Amino acid sequence: MQPLHILVLFLSRLFLLQSTFAIDFTIDGFNSSDILLYGNATIDSGFLSLTTNTSYSIGRALYNAKVPTRYPNSSNLLPFTTSFTFSIAPYKDFLPGHGFVLIFVPSPGIQGASAAQYLGFLNNTNDGNPSNHAFGIEFDVSKDEEHSDVADNHVGVDVNSLTSLASYEAGYWFGDNIKEDSNETNWSFKEVKLSNGANYQAWIEYWNNQLSITLAPENVKKPERPLIKVPLDLSDVFLDEMYVGFTASTGALIESHQILSWSFSN
Repeated sequence: MQPLHILVLFLSRLFLLQSTFAIDFTIDGFNSSDILLYGNATIDSGFLSLTTNTSYSIGRALYNAKVPTRYPNSSNLLPFTTSFTFSIAPYKDFLPGHGFVLIFVPSPGIQGASAAQYLGFLNNTNDGNPSNHAFGIEFDVSKDEEHSDVADNHVGVDVNSLTSLASYEAGYWFGDNIKEDSNETNWSFKEVKLSNGANYQAWIEYWNNQLSITLAPENVKKPERPLIKVPLDLSDVFLDEMYVGFTASTGALIESHQILSWSFSN
C-alpha cells in the first residue's frame, strides 16, 4: 500500500473515531426531544424553566444522552467547552433564592438531592462524599454558612460537595492597556447581580486539567480574563460517561431560574 493511501486510511479512521465520541450541540430553543426534565423543570416558549413560584422545590434538566468524558481506551479526560445564557428573576413579594448549578452527574433523576441551600444538587447526607461522582458550577444568590459561601451573589466550583473548592463574587473583569505599545493591562472588576432578572452569559472551559469560568451580561463581549481559573483534575470524579445539564431549587426564598440557550462541545 502506498504511503499516501496509508495516511488517508489513518486520517479517515481517526476522524471516524473522533466523530463517534464527539458531542457537539447548540440549543437556541429548547424542546422535549432534547432534554430530560425532572421535578418542577418545564419548557415554556423555547426557554428552559427550572423552578416555579413554589417553595422548597427542585427542577432539573439534563441533555438526553450521556456525554463521554475520556478518550477511547485511555484514562485521559476529553476537554469540553460549554456556554449558556440565563436569567434569575425574583417573584413579587418574595426574597430571591437560592440558585442553580451546571452539573455533571452519573445518573438521571433528582434522587439524592434536596432543595433550598442544596440547590437541587446534593443533600445533607451525601454532601462531600467522593462516591457522588458529581461536578458542578454553582450560580448562588444566598450566603450559606454551612457551605462557607463567600457572598450572597457568587459563582463556585463544586466537586462532590456544595462547599466550593474555588469561588468568587459574580461579575466580570475588563481591562485597558496601560500604554499603547504595552502588553500590560489595567484590570477592573464589575460586579453583577445574578438575581436582578437580567440576561447573563457564562462560558466554562476545561482543558489539560485546568478549568476557567467567565461571566458577563448578555450584551457584553466575552471578557479576556476569566472570573475563575483553577487547576482541577476530574479523573477521579468523572465516570467514562456522564449526564450534563442544570439543576435549581427554591426554599423559603423563591425565584425563577431560566436557561435561554445552551451550547456544549467536547
